[in-house]
Amino acid sequence: MTMDSFARLKLFLEPRSIAVIGASPNTGAHAFNIVETLDLSGYKGQVYPVNPNYAEILGRTSYPAISDIPGDVDLAIIMVRRDLAPEIVQQCADKGTRAAIIVSGGFADADDEEGKRLQQEVVRVARRGGVRILGPNTIGSANAFTDFSTSFVKPIDMRKLPIGVICQSGLFFGTIGRMQLVGKGLDLGNACDVDAAEALEYFEQDPDIRVIVLHIEGIKDGKRFRAVAQRAARKKPVLALKSGRGEEAAKAAQSHTGSMVGRDEVWDALFKQCGVIRAGDVNELGDLAKAFCHLPPMKGRRLGIITASGGIGIMSLDACSKYNLDVPKLSPEVRERLNGMSPPWFRVGNPVDIWPIMITQPRPMGETMRLLLREVLGDPGIDGVLLNTGAWFESFTPPITEIIREAADACPGKPIALCPYEGWLYDVHAQDLEAKLEGARSAVFSISDDALRALSRLADYSEFIREEL
Repeated sequence: MTMDSFARLKLFLEPRSIAVIGASPNTGAHAFNIVETLDLSGYKGQVYPVNPNYAEILGRTSYPAISDIPGDVDLAIIMVRRDLAPEIVQQCADKGTRAAIIVSGGFADADDEEGKRLQQEVVRVARRGGVRILGPNTIGSANAFTDFSTSFVKPIDMRKLPIGVICQSGLFFGTIGRMQLVGKGLDLGNACDVDAAEALEYFEQDPDIRVIVLHIEGIKDGKRFRAVAQRAARKKPVLALKSGRGEEAAKAAQSHTGSMVGRDEVWDALFKQCGVIRAGDVNELGDLAKAFCHLPPMKGRRLGIITASGGIGIMSLDACSKYNLDVPKLSPEVRERLNGMSPPWFRVGNPVDIWPIMITQPRPMGETMRLLLREVLGDPGIDGVLLNTGAWFESFTPPITEIIREAADACPGKPIALCPYEGWLYDVHAQDLEAKLEGARSAVFSISDDALRALSRLADYSEFIREEL
């Protein structure tokens, strides 16, 4: 991607001025008013409503056309009837505006030939006038780093996460599965101009982004996508959810955005070849985004399991087998120290069942937990730790979040996954634990199976990077 191309796409995410063409004076939850959304999001740039039927919209001067706006316009957001779109794009070109989001639908996503013809006309006009197009049929773009969102539905609850989202559905601008995704986002819609490959190339170069999340229904240039994905995945983890897997879903996807979908096994092979990590559903995508955003790389596949329940420990062993994770014996030195803390009738293994140790130790339970995690995580034969400890450890002194922070600082290259099993003793919630662990190189998962699947994908990616070196 050239510097000029990067700068053009940057206009969709960091515009200094915006024209909302087809702006409405209506307000409220069901008004779908982008001018109002921009205000509520905290956007600090210039916003120019454009609608010849109103002199003022939400306290701002409303202009008859984009050409009447006195200042420069970085980005145009177009909400007009589809038949008006080509002329509006031409007006943007004449104004010198070089980026436009077409929110309106009814183009290649429509069931008639007129929609396809109008989309081709939009592309022809845009290319002739030097205007880049996001959409049509899109919710647009979002950037938590600049308090900016073009969502017409509602202001998005964004955080400055190092996650770049590329999608073909505005649904992904919210909380998906068990993870809030958007740090920055581009909804491609029909992808008539800006496509998945170009958006991927942009986030590959964006210094704010460490993890790229990709939702696609189909692509038009598979060869180019493969070349970009192979390069991007060597620099940053690329997580993908490909929808339209079955025959009926594929037909629906083609109708939704007018994309070419392709056979699912071909996508599997493509992602594997490129080093792209494929998620099976939105919950897994959220778990993987959480893992790659917050955890250090899993440098090997050797896992230490600490559990407050022997039964959960056995279930975790089953899951480790499913996800190709090893559960080795702890080193003789670590076993000796942990056996020294245990009652005479109990010998420590892996998983480490902490309950017999807890009930016989003279130390407070929090202090005992601190020693156990320090020993297991520090074992040179262990690459990461799964904590099936229950959220109730947060009620002890020291609390589990403080213990995890200390351990993560002592062993910064090893991931710690906590499964609190919400509701199991005391009223402590996973969301509270996640907030307290922000920046601690650890992650909270609902159940151990989800955590182990995510840790396995961390290990897969580390293996991919080593093979590429």
